[in-house]
Amino acid sequence: MNGSAVKAHTIAPGRPGAPLVLFAHGMEGHWKSWTPLATHLDQGYRVVSLELPWKAGNDFRWRNRSFGTWLGDGLDMVGAVPDVLVAHSFGANAALELMCGLDPRVGASVALFCPFYRLPRYEVTWRMFERSRETFTAHVGEGVRARLGKRAATLDPEVVDGMVKIALNRAGPLGFAAVFDRYAASADLQLGNVEIPTKVLVGGMDPTLPAESAVALADGMPGATLRTLDRGDHFFHVRYARYAAAEVTGLVEDVRALPKVGELR
Repeated sequence: MNGSAVKAHTIAPGRPGAPLVLFAHGMEGHWKSWTPLATHLDQGYRVVSLELPWKAGNDFRWRNRSFGTWLGDGLDMVGAVPDVLVAHSFGANAALELMCGLDPRVGASVALFCPFYRLPRYEVTWRMFERSRETFTAHVGEGVRARLGKRAATLDPEVVDGMVKIALNRAGPLGFAAVFDRYAASADLQLGNVEIPTKVLVGGMDPTLPAESAVALADGMPGATLRTLDRGDHFFHVRYARYAAAEVTGLVEDVRALPKVGELR
């Protein structure tokens, strides 16, 4: 497996000089999962969605290489620095790896939807491992239902359960191992390096990032703010796409209002 495992899909070409919004999906996700959010953005924006090697149905051979490096391949592929990098879950932690390493390719600002973060004082234990596995299993199921949207209510519950079972078998232990490994390593991220405008966007109903951990993650990054949607779960960027788009738009407007080096205001 090489850089060809990463692809960039243009959702909207944008007008000349328009802000660039770049999406990165999570584990077992799909580049099209950002379409609901994108429909609520300014139609003049340039909008690109990355297809990353941890997409649904992958073979996990990408694990021999840093997940931040894979995301970096996608950023290089776009050919421009994004105004806002928007990333979800596993993709958000790939972005965090680059941000903490002061990689300029992440762009002017970042929106992190539902990242995961281990408080440094919490040791990695078997209990943590088992609880994380339960959360991973629940997320795979919720991911299937979120992608189905309103269609889920029209299907026989046994059909939906069957789809969830297929998704779980497809992700398998390798998918969970990749996520848990990055969760464990997140306690060592150099968060203090992150000074670019960053939004940490979490769902109040998402067990991935409890409130205490979310606050610590955002407080650890000088450029970050924390936004919590109380009714949101791990996939609220899909289920509450209008709200999520408004948060992204706010970042675009903020970074576009910032004076550039040498620019008079």
